[in-house]
Amino acid sequence: MKTSVLSKSICGIVCLFVCSLTLSAIPPKDYMYDTKEENGKIVSKTIFLQKEGLLDKQLKYDFVYNENGKVIEKKACRWNNSQNEWEPFYLISYQYGQEEGNIRSVYAMWNKNTNDYSLNTQTIVLSEDRYEEIFH
Repeated sequence: MKTSVLSKSICGIVCLFVCSLTLSAIPPKDYMYDTKEENGKIVSKTIFLQKEGLLDKQLKYDFVYNENGKVIEKKACRWNNSQNEWEPFYLISYQYGQEEGNIRSVYAMWNKNTNDYSLNTQTIVLSEDRYEEIFH
């Protein structure tokens, strides 16, 4: 009985070791970023995957700011290779509560059927003192 438990334990350890070697052998993806700024604020960021010396478009983020310089909208698009265009992916809007001292964040995914951001809508409320943690 003890040898059966011991052999299963050793077999489990060997499997974990082999899995960790396999995962470490996978090369990390090489991403490159193109960031556009206006007045010291990031207005867009495009992410490319570098493969064999070529850059493949992956994601694009567009940011909108309020009069106080805080992000009020983050829109993400994915590159569609077959259509050769950016397709809407998701939108996060941010509202800042002056009296409550919080940030209300609404996340929604693009709905192709209705051409709006209405899928998987989620809302979260965070303390406004976490702004730097969220956006930097």
